[in-house]
Amino acid sequence: MLFEMAWAADPPLLVNPELGVSKLTSRTAARSFHSDVTLLDSTDHRLQRSGVVLAHRVVDSLGEWYMDAPAWRPWLPVDCSVALDGAGELPLDFSCLTKPFLRGAPLSPSAALRCESDEVSLLGPGGEPLADVVDARIKVTRSGVTISRAREITLTPRTDLSQRLRDWVAIRMIALGATQVDAFPTAQERLGPPAGALPDFPRPGHLNPGATLEGFVTNRLAGSLRQVIEADLAARSMGMHLHSGTAEHLLAHFGEPEAILESRRPEDLSDLGTDPVVHSSMGIHDERHGRIDALRTALGDLAIVVDGLAELLEPRWVRELTVLLDQVLELDPARITIHRMPEGYYRLLDMLVVAVRAPKLVRDGAVPARPVLVSMVRGAVSQVLRLCDKLDVGTDHGWARARRQAEAAAALAATLRVDKRAGKVARRLEKVATMLADTGSVHEGPMPEEIAQLTPAAAFAAGRRLERRLAGIAIARDTFVEKWPDQRAKLLKAVTP
Repeated sequence: MLFEMAWAADPPLLVNPELGVSKLTSRTAARSFHSDVTLLDSTDHRLQRSGVVLAHRVVDSLGEWYMDAPAWRPWLPVDCSVALDGAGELPLDFSCLTKPFLRGAPLSPSAALRCESDEVSLLGPGGEPLADVVDARIKVTRSGVTISRAREITLTPRTDLSQRLRDWVAIRMIALGATQVDAFPTAQERLGPPAGALPDFPRPGHLNPGATLEGFVTNRLAGSLRQVIEADLAARSMGMHLHSGTAEHLLAHFGEPEAILESRRPEDLSDLGTDPVVHSSMGIHDERHGRIDALRTALGDLAIVVDGLAELLEPRWVRELTVLLDQVLELDPARITIHRMPEGYYRLLDMLVVAVRAPKLVRDGAVPARPVLVSMVRGAVSQVLRLCDKLDVGTDHGWARARRQAEAAAALAATLRVDKRAGKVARRLEKVATMLADTGSVHEGPMPEEIAQLTPAAAFAAGRRLERRLAGIAIARDTFVEKWPDQRAKLLKAVTP
């Protein structure tokens, strides 16, 4: 049973011999405590905006680190505490998991919570415990100013309580000015939203072409950003298993401790979790941990979305993002792990976070999205038809341009895929782009100065490779020209209402 009570009200005296509650008794000192919690965040509250609580807390002179991120399960821990090591530094696991949310911003104290908790027990006629009552006063300060004070009463039965006794407790607490609640506010709710508290990684809604153009673009970018951050966190958290602050987790993660002190599990931010004395280690944070294959796939999907929306977005922003994307996509996953991602990757995340809040459009974002999207797809299809109709197997002219236009049109259609017809157009354009992929552009081969440095055997091998390459290009072009009329008809049928 949970109650919120006035800060200055007297402690509740829940004694009623007629109902079997003979007296109250204080629990041991270990069950009553004072705690000081320092919440850590960037100056612009990036962790709080993302739904991540990171804190350092001291309970009766025992310190530990704490993280709680229920919105990011299963990648980030929920209600997890880790003991301080000898250096008192932030655990490597916590530092690693918060990196994509902070994106280079330094951590600093953002708020403080002070909790004074006293616990008593309700005893029956024979001295048997009936229930535990925790009376907690919580004060939250930010920049030296108290922003909230709360008093919470928690009654936890230790045996089956009769409904009559439960009703009497509720009536008694209400008579003292308390209010019964289903749950207490979380640490995030106590702090309240920071200024301009739009989330950094919002969940995308259902694609709706009937929305405004700005809303549609925002939703597409938000969906891609969410895929990227989830792939990132999946790589970082693999093998961590930070599900709780229990001794079992800490033993499995850090190895055999020298001693484990018996205390309570971390039921909330103000309470103390299992506090082992352990030797900290690098754990799983080495060059082999955190493969980026899935992350590169998500970034490749993002590149397709950006290419498709390029006509609607500011060209300079598209160029800068594309450069960063290309740099990350060129990383070798066999050598680069999630712990060695370049700084450009975090700049890319920053650009996307800002764009999701306010995309840099070159058109009026308030107009309905559907007419604009339909016009863009039809224009792209017209360009593909015009260029492909002119292709000739006997010349290199036009093949490279047709291939680039088909790839751009396919990316556009895939990005704007909002109904069955749009999906059909996207599939037809993807087919055309695939057929053009192997048609080449110019006859590439070694430069004369390169040939001069080759041995006769190496020059002969290079010539054979070029010969096979040209033969493959010729076959691909013949195949495309042969099948183009049929593909053209299917594409026209798909795009025609």
